[in-house]
Amino acid sequence: MNYKKLIIGLVLIAILFFLLVYSSLMHNKYDPDIDYIHKNFEKYNNTELGLGGQITDINYSKQVIYIKNNKVPDKDIKVDIANVNFNGEIGDHIEILGLLDSPYHITAKKILVSTSWKFDLVYIRSLPAIPFALYLFFRTYKFNKKTYQFERREKEKGRDE
Repeated sequence: MNYKKLIIGLVLIAILFFLLVYSSLMHNKYDPDIDYIHKNFEKYNNTELGLGGQITDINYSKQVIYIKNNKVPDKDIKVDIANVNFNGEIGDHIEILGLLDSPYHITAKKILVSTSWKFDLVYIRSLPAIPFALYLFFRTYKFNKKTYQFERREKEKGRDE
């Protein structure tokens, strides 16, 4: 009986492994990242894509901005903003929907700018949740100084279960 469970477990692990390998091999075909798109530019020339990043430089005379994307850390991506309304500053976070013209160059169709302090506000808003999570944890568990581990508290009499 134990051999049947072992064989079934090994078969399931093998199936999971082959599914992971297949997903890894097909990732760039169905959901390519920006680095793969730029390295294989001929395949994706004049395609519409969306990407985000942080503004590193603005040139209003040429109507061009440069953004830094985390997935392409070694190069700035040049974005042509001649056809859109743009009101960002260096350091702001930006989301772009545009047409890929040449490697590391996009002509923007739509731009969404998020100022840097509003982008970081999501982390500040989550700070009040920390004391609440600690309260719930210490309400359920207590620290045992003899074994140096947390143990579940015993239910008090008269307390609703």
